[in-house]
Amino acid sequence: MLGYWLLIGMPILLSFLKLPKRSLNLSLFIVALIYIVVIGLRYEVGADREAYAKMYDNIAGLPFKEALSYTESGYAALNWVLAQSDAGIYWVNFIVAIVFVSGLIRFAKTTPLPWIALVSVTPYLVIAIAMSGVRQSAAIGLVFHLMANWRQGLVNKLALSTLATSFHYSAVMSFIFIQQSIKMPSWLRTGLLMTGAVAIYPVLTTTEAYSKYHQTYLEDNLISSGALMHVLLNAIPAAIYLVYRRKWKNRFGESDLLPMLAVLSISSVFGVSVSSTGIDRLALYLSPIQMIIYGNLPFLFGHQYKQILSLVIIALHLVIMFWWLNYANTAFAFLPYNNLIIHWLLD
Repeated sequence: MLGYWLLIGMPILLSFLKLPKRSLNLSLFIVALIYIVVIGLRYEVGADREAYAKMYDNIAGLPFKEALSYTESGYAALNWVLAQSDAGIYWVNFIVAIVFVSGLIRFAKTTPLPWIALVSVTPYLVIAIAMSGVRQSAAIGLVFHLMANWRQGLVNKLALSTLATSFHYSAVMSFIFIQQSIKMPSWLRTGLLMTGAVAIYPVLTTTEAYSKYHQTYLEDNLISSGALMHVLLNAIPAAIYLVYRRKWKNRFGESDLLPMLAVLSISSVFGVSVSSTGIDRLALYLSPIQMIIYGNLPFLFGHQYKQILSLVIIALHLVIMFWWLNYANTAFAFLPYNNLIIHWLLD
């Protein structure tokens, strides 16, 4: 369990320091390396570890073309390439950890308080998701890269969204963010959305992964016991933003991304009853709202409230962390934490 408290403890301690920009960037880089080592070199940790190990073994024995249709093409290609040199599943995890953490840190740097932003997503997104859902954590990392440089050209946005979707189909949601951000008449936006859906449908439905997701999320409506709690992690900061939207706009300026994230985060609460597991997965791409809101909130009411609001945010997420590690249904799969480096040293 110590490894998990290390992940949240570092940004908490560093949040109390006033670092110049150069030292801040160096500190973020060092913390990123530690996150990568803890996440990417985990040993027998995570609820989905056996499923991913089996997937790696199955892909390794397939011709490249067949491997691409076994699961999402980007993730399949990564596994297949590494399998040709007998690298093993741990190299897959390590590379995905680099993708995820680099996107996470890059997005944190867009907020005034990057350490608080990191604290806000560590208990669930970093630990529960990045240490288990490998495909989706890669997709989330790429979406973080997309949102970190939101004003980049349309081609770059589309390329990142396409790459993210190639690791997990749920990342197709990022195309909606992009499409809604383009200034155009509403009829044209709707037409493009429908055209894109029609164009991408036959591509997504040709793989075994699509059949699995369709069966799980729609036909069976598999229940995710913690789905409501998970979507509330986004909905609470979204509600804070919507309540203080005018004050937020006056202090931090307008954003075409934040209102979308807020509305979708609130809507996801009502979507849990339709497909709790499906909404649970899609809501992960709304996680940036936690980092945006909590990474700015201490400044919303003036600098005199910065310290107390920062402490409240930290305390809230320490409680979430404690609750998840001790009472979550899947916590047993993450405990005790073990790392390949420790395993090699003790072996």
